[in-house]
Amino acid sequence: MEFPKAQPAPAVTTAMVCAGAVGAQFVAGKAARDTLFLANLDVTALPAMVVATAAFSILLVALSSRGVRRVAPGTLIPIAFAISAALFLADWVLLGLFPKLAAQALYLQVSGLGPMLGSGFWLIVTEHFDPHTAKRTFGRIGAAGTLSGLIGALVADRIAATFGMTMMLPLLAALNLVCAWQTRVLANATAPSARKPQPDADADADADADADADAMQAGSMLDATAHLAVSSPRSGLRALAETPYLRNLAAFVLLSTMGATLVDYLFKAEAVEAFGREEMLLRFFAIYYAATALLSLIVQVFAGAPALARLGIGLTTSTPPLALCAGGIGALVVPGLWSVVAMRGGESVFRGSLFRTGYEVFYTPVPPEEKRAAKSLIDVGFDRLGDALGAALISLALLLPVATQYNTMLVWAILSAAVALVIAQRLNRGYIHTLERSLVNRAVELDLSDIDDLTTRTAILKTRTLSMATPILSHESSTETVAVANDTELQAIVTLRSRNPSQVVRILRDEQGLPGALVPHVIPLLAWDSVAEDAVRALRKVAEERLGALTDALLDPNQPFAVRRRLARVFSICVSQRAVDALLLALDDARFEVRFQCGRSLSAILAKNSLVRIDRERIFEVVRREVTVSRPVWQSHRLLDAMGDERASFVDDFIKDRAGQSLAHVFVLLSLVLPATPLQIAYRGLHTTDPGLRGTALEYLEGVLPPDIRERLWPFLGTSAPVNVGARGRDEILADLLRSNDSIVMNLQELRRRSGTKS
Repeated sequence: MEFPKAQPAPAVTTAMVCAGAVGAQFVAGKAARDTLFLANLDVTALPAMVVATAAFSILLVALSSRGVRRVAPGTLIPIAFAISAALFLADWVLLGLFPKLAAQALYLQVSGLGPMLGSGFWLIVTEHFDPHTAKRTFGRIGAAGTLSGLIGALVADRIAATFGMTMMLPLLAALNLVCAWQTRVLANATAPSARKPQPDADADADADADADADAMQAGSMLDATAHLAVSSPRSGLRALAETPYLRNLAAFVLLSTMGATLVDYLFKAEAVEAFGREEMLLRFFAIYYAATALLSLIVQVFAGAPALARLGIGLTTSTPPLALCAGGIGALVVPGLWSVVAMRGGESVFRGSLFRTGYEVFYTPVPPEEKRAAKSLIDVGFDRLGDALGAALISLALLLPVATQYNTMLVWAILSAAVALVIAQRLNRGYIHTLERSLVNRAVELDLSDIDDLTTRTAILKTRTLSMATPILSHESSTETVAVANDTELQAIVTLRSRNPSQVVRILRDEQGLPGALVPHVIPLLAWDSVAEDAVRALRKVAEERLGALTDALLDPNQPFAVRRRLARVFSICVSQRAVDALLLALDDARFEVRFQCGRSLSAILAKNSLVRIDRERIFEVVRREVTVSRPVWQSHRLLDAMGDERASFVDDFIKDRAGQSLAHVFVLLSLVLPATPLQIAYRGLHTTDPGLRGTALEYLEGVLPPDIRERLWPFLGTSAPVNVGARGRDEILADLLRSNDSIVMNLQELRRRSGTKS
């Protein structure tokens, strides 16, 4: 079957335009909201207003949850934007008659209805893009909203300076009408991703038969994986009750908002004390929102996509509470307005950039029925509930002595943000499970060849493989075979997991090399003795191209020991700095043979590419750990695998016992950062019976090894104390050692000849 490609460019462009309108009206609205409220009411009235706003928002969430189950979001959200425009005009009229009442009504609207409208916009967007497309496009969509938010803040500043702050309200009404128009255009731009593609009018009978087979296969897949499916909820609360993933999202939103609310109060209290009220305060807020919007845009453009790729969705989304923790500690150390501004600004910058990029991706695999029921409840209901709990904590803090209020609020903010970070760690696992469930239910369909993200790709392969293992009726079997045969990679994965040695070896010995999708499935085969060597050779053919997957497995302590020790041998074929860096990290492995093979592979890479960088102090640190062991440990090290077809090393001829293995490993490591030729000659000299040659080798080592390494190594060489170098310089010793090389070689040949005769 065909999987849908990325959404067409017009849909992305429309979403960016719509995000721009939504971002501009929201940022400008916040500047007007804060100014009008603090100009007409005291800052101590803010906690009560926050609680009232939370209750208002929860009421709106209940109405919205009912509405989206009866009316499509593409119809409901534009209507809500139009209603918001009318309310802004009503606030404008009311402001001249009852300023305090108008300020409170505006606060309710911007803080209560505003997030509902933003959540509704993103609900439409997440229903139009699959998870893979979302990762590639949500950064651009979010950046458009951030840029427009910057423009909105700058416009608010100019309007306040020229016409007064009251003129902001008709402008906000106009922006909301633009949002109503654009969200409607976006809703009509493409069909939702959950909608099944319509068959081509010109499709032939064979294509129809394939479609029928896909439908029957989907039915059997649903039966076999019923434990992944959740029935469509009747309400958002039921969705939360039945889905741990959504509960974690709700808890994360609640706790991160609590911390932000506490800091926001401190921010506004310090601002009022520093700038007073009216126009100066509006200009401060406008400049602040403009600055945070600009920084958000910069972070979004330059770090949005890389953050998702490298940090993952969970860590990217948790950057606002991370900023609160760091900024809160700084504000405790250096209290004052600008410390609070930096903390609040850092949280706002990440919330307006990285947070939105990652957070909305979390919703893409959620089935539409659950998403429509729960998204507004989480985005707005739990967000406002977090505001209410934060306001309650503020009210408690205001009952304390004035001198302790500042620090108390900061500590509570740091604690709530820290707990939010802990919960964020669970979201990645929940995302994978929900992605699998959505694949089973055909809520999203991805093209495997377009996916670079290993996490999503693995989840898709796992789910598709499960579907292929599902038993189906006999009259469907031939059609399913044809469908499976069309994807050779999936067929190969099933074979690799079949435990049939002959079939597995056939794939591993394919002259064309392993496709990227097969590499994660070949790595576990290194633990299977029957096919391990074939797996090593197959992975070596693609080692440089698939270095990321190989590195992840090599450094994963949860991988079986057999996998890690054989995977270290795979790297010997590489020549890149990335391979060197991976092997240097793997030298910290708890198992000796893994470290031993890493050292050999590093030596092989250095022999092929002398330009790679190997940190001298790093190698000495590893050698110190190797020699700082007891003699029983030194003599217990063992190698379970033969060297196979690895490049011969200068230590190979002398590895005859376990103590020799330990010494060989140390000398291979030292050869990475010390002059290789004299070190190799010295190593050979240690294994001769000629006291003079052995003494020369020890004398050279005395001169080149760091003292602490030399003192720990000497007992393992059978020497009770270091050789006294005396008056001879290092150059003279080196020349003597090089002149002794021929004698050392002849001595070793005689030893090998005698050993062969005795055997």
